[in-house]
Amino acid sequence: MLKSTLIAKCLYQCNMITDVKGGEHAVQSIFVEYFPKHSFEKWNTKLSDNVVNHFLEASKGSSTIHVDSFIQDLWDL
Repeated sequence: MLKSTLIAKCLYQCNMITDVKGGEHAVQSIFVEYFPKHSFEKWNTKLSDNVVNHFLEASKGSSTIHVDSFIQDLWDL
């Protein structure tokens, strides 16, 4: 799963967005806003199932997800 999809799925499962596709576009927009000197395409790599499952489980029931911080958390993965 791509990093942007993971963030979008976390937002979706917490009822913060209405659809994953729109969430992926929102993640890209936030990336460009907060990290203008970096490439979204280079950052948005595939993650292992273990990493995906960890973040999906950890975000369940969250009332707030800071997308810019989430992007940074996934930077080197």
